[in-house]
Amino acid sequence: MSKSPYVTEIKGKQHFERLLADTEKPVIIDFWAPWCGPCKMQGPVFEATAKELHEQVVFAKLNTEAVPALAKAFNVSSIPSLLVLSQGEVVDARIGLTNKAQLVTMLQRALDKQNHVGFFAKVKRLFAGNAEATPTAPAA
Repeated sequence: MSKSPYVTEIKGKQHFERLLADTEKPVIIDFWAPWCGPCKMQGPVFEATAKELHEQVVFAKLNTEAVPALAKAFNVSSIPSLLVLSQGEVVDARIGLTNKAQLVTMLQRALDKQNHVGFFAKVKRLFAGNAEATPTAPAA
């Protein structure tokens, strides 16, 4: 269970559906269980990332013991598992313990896809901080 004000605990199917219907932001769901050691390690990373990115992404946790039907609906058989949804569709997934850099990369991909960010903007972001190495788009 999350103690973070930036993370929503999914209580059931109707709550999940309402969560998706009420936002246009990407949604990341952390599938976990109270008995799962790696899930307990994932929690603080997930909550810290939620604190930083909650204005861009909706962060939710789903206890697979409390809401097994939703875990089954997403074919979650191993935990921790992270699923990123954009406009109701799964756009990224990761099984196992995920560090903050991996988590941020997943979310950035979802945001880029949702915002139709092109290749050159991504490359420019990659080279941010090194002005000499920053490529420019080819002339049309």
